[in-house]
Amino acid sequence: MKQVKEPSFDPIEDLRKAGIRLEVLRYLAIGIFVILTGRLWYLQVMNTAAFAEKAEQNRTRILTIPARRGVIFDRKGRVLVTSQPSYNIVISRKDVKNFSELSDLLVANLDEIDKDWLSRRFEAAKFEAKYESIVVKEMATAADVSWVEAHQYEYPMIRAEEAPRRFYPYAIMAAHALGYVGEVDKKELNDSASPFNKEKGYKLGDIIGKSGIERTYNEILMGKDGERTVVVDSRGRIQREISRNEPVPGRDLYTTLDLDIQKMAEDQTDTMPAGRGVIVVSDPNNGEIFALVSHPAFNPNVFSLSSKTDEGKDKIRELYEDSDKPLFNRATQGTYPPGSTWKLMTSVAGLNEGVITPENSRIQDGGIQLGNYYMNSLSNYGMPDVVTSIARSADGYFYRLGLKMGAERFEKWVKIFRFGERTGVDLPREVSGTIPTRQVKENITRNIMKRRKTENGQPWTEQDDEAARKAAKWTEYDMAASAFGQGTNAATPIQLLRYVGGLAVGGRMYTPHLFLKAEPGTDREGKSHPEAKFEDRNQYQVPMNEAIHDIVRKGMWQAVNAGGTAGAAAVEGFDVCGKTGTAQVASNDKAGSKNKDHAWFMSFAPRDKPEMAMVILTENAGFGGKQSAPRAKPIYEDYYRRTRGLPDPAAVVSAAADVNKQ
Repeated sequence: MKQVKEPSFDPIEDLRKAGIRLEVLRYLAIGIFVILTGRLWYLQVMNTAAFAEKAEQNRTRILTIPARRGVIFDRKGRVLVTSQPSYNIVISRKDVKNFSELSDLLVANLDEIDKDWLSRRFEAAKFEAKYESIVVKEMATAADVSWVEAHQYEYPMIRAEEAPRRFYPYAIMAAHALGYVGEVDKKELNDSASPFNKEKGYKLGDIIGKSGIERTYNEILMGKDGERTVVVDSRGRIQREISRNEPVPGRDLYTTLDLDIQKMAEDQTDTMPAGRGVIVVSDPNNGEIFALVSHPAFNPNVFSLSSKTDEGKDKIRELYEDSDKPLFNRATQGTYPPGSTWKLMTSVAGLNEGVITPENSRIQDGGIQLGNYYMNSLSNYGMPDVVTSIARSADGYFYRLGLKMGAERFEKWVKIFRFGERTGVDLPREVSGTIPTRQVKENITRNIMKRRKTENGQPWTEQDDEAARKAAKWTEYDMAASAFGQGTNAATPIQLLRYVGGLAVGGRMYTPHLFLKAEPGTDREGKSHPEAKFEDRNQYQVPMNEAIHDIVRKGMWQAVNAGGTAGAAAVEGFDVCGKTGTAQVASNDKAGSKNKDHAWFMSFAPRDKPEMAMVILTENAGFGGKQSAPRAKPIYEDYYRRTRGLPDPAAVVSAAADVNKQ
C-alpha cells in the first residue's frame, strides 16, 4: 500500500504571499481613488461652464421671433408686396419624447397637415441645434390656434406663435418681376455654393426669396429674427421670460415699376391668341423698367399662403406641370429668333463699316438665288434706300446688305452690340441667347453629330472633328439669313429692350433694371446701411454718329407714321418710332398652331426726346404688324394722356352721356 505524502506547511512563505496580495489590493485601491478624484476634478473644476450650461438648458428655452420682411413699392410709393400678421404652429423639440405619436396627434387635430411632410420635417430638424422650435404649420387657421390654446396644459410643447406672411395684393400682376418666397430647403442649407447656406447664418424655417426681386434682393428684404429666452417647468410649460431681443425688420425696397403702365401692359397680354407672350417697357435714358409682363403668369400668394396643405401642393404642382410654363419668365429666359427687328443692327453695322452711306444706301430688294436655294422676299421695292428698307421691312435689301458686309465684319458688330451676352438685369437665371456666327454654327453642328454617334455607341474621333467643320461651313445662305434675324439667332426680349433703348438715345446701352432704391436700415449681421440706389456699372456705347442715329429714327418713325409695317401703333401727338418683326419658328411645311411665327414689335417714343422704350412679343401669332404693334398703342396712349394732363376719353364719353340724359 502506497503512502500519501502530506503537504508541507511553511508559515513564512504563506505570510509573504499574503503580503503580495495585500500590496496589489492597496495599489488597486489607490488607482481607483486617483481615477475617481481626477474625474471629480474634471466635472467640478475643468468643465464647470459646460455642465452649468446644460443644466441651465434643462429649464430655459430660446424661442424665435420672426422678423418682418421688407415692403416692396413701385416707383411712386404704391405697395406691391407686403407682409401680414398670421400664426404658425410650432413645437419645442426638447419636450417631445415620441415624434411619431406627436405627428399622429397633429394630423388628427389640425387642418390639412400632411403626415409624410411632417415626418421629413422632424428628420431635417435634427440637424438644427441652436433653435429648438420646429414650425409644423404656417398660416394656421383660427380653429388651429383655438385647439392649441385649449390644450396648452396637456401639450405644452405645442404653441401658436405670431409670424408675418408674404402677401401680394395684385396677385398675378408683375409676378415674374416680383417673384415669390418660400422656406429655405435642406439642399440650399448644405450647399457651400448656395447664397442661403448655414455658413451664411441661414437655418431651417427661414423664409427666403425663391425668384424675382424677392430672390435678387433677399439680403435687403430679409430681416433678422429676434429671440426670447424663457423659463419652463418640468413639462416644458413657459413660466416667465428672462430676456428678449426684438427682431430687426427687413429694409423696404422701391422698384422702377410703374403700376399704371404695368396694368396697361397686363391688359394687352390677356388677348394674345396663343395666350403666351411678353411686354417689357423701360426708360431708354437709364434702363429703368416700367413694366414687365410674362404671360401666362402665376399668383405668388399660392406659395406664401400654404405650400404644406394638400390643396396648396396641388396648386403648385399644377403650375409646374402646365405645358404653357407660367413659372417661366419669358422676358429673361425665353429665347426667340428676333426676325426683322435685327435689321436695325445690320443697318447700323453697314453704315459704320461704310458698306452703305447716308448718301448712298440703295441696294436691290426682292428674292435672291443663293446656290441651289432661292431665298424668297415678302417685299420687292426695286432699289430702296436704307430708311425705306427699315420702314417697309424689305427682306431682300438686308439679304444683300449682309452679303456685302461679309461674316467677319458682321460678327464684329454682333459682339459690339453684345448680343449673346446677359444684359445684367437684376432677375435670377437670365440666359444669354444664341448668336449667328461661324463658331456658333460649328459648335451646334458638332454637338448634333456627337449626340448621334453617342446614341449609336460610337466614339468621337479627330476625323469626326474635321467632318463637323466641313458640315458647318458658313454659306451665303447663312450670311443672308443672319442679316435679317434668322439663322442660329435667338435673343431674349430683355436683350431687345436694351437694344431698342440704345437705338433711341444714340447708341448708349443701359442695363435694364428693377431696383430703384432701398431705405436705410440694418442688415442680418447688424451692420448699418444708408439709402442705396442703383448704380449702372455695365452700360456701354455702340458707335452711332448723328447721321446714323437720324437714319435709325427716320426709318422707325416712317414704319409707324408713314405707311410702314407698324401703322397700328401710331398715337396722335406722340411720335412713336418702331420696328416690326415676324420670326419663323419652323419651316413652312411644319407650320401649325405651335409652330406659327412669333410676332415682334420694338419701339420708343417720342422720336426726338424718348421717354419710353417697349418690346412686345406675341408667341405663335403671325405678323408683328398685326399682332404686336396694336398692343403698344393703348400703352403709349395711356402714358401720353396721364403725363400731359389730358382727359380720359372714357370719362369724357361718360360725361357727355350724362349731359344728353339731362
